[in-house]
Amino acid sequence: MLIAEYDYDTDIAVQRQESLMIGIQQGIQQGFSNGSRQKALETACILKQLGDSVQKIVQATGLTSAEVEAIN
Repeated sequence: MLIAEYDYDTDIAVQRQESLMIGIQQGIQQGFSNGSRQKALETACILKQLGDSVQKIVQATGLTSAEVEAIN
């Protein structure tokens, strides 16, 4: 039976790399989420300027009615 020799430094390096990749993926996901929300707010602002109802804007953007009503 072959038993691999444990290398602490390699283990730590691998764990750091995995943690870094997880952090990067979380950052990308958060960026997409923030971008989607910003686009929904921009769309809601345009629809509100065009005179669409709050309910219609909520349906089109996924924002809450309170968020739509807070848009100037």
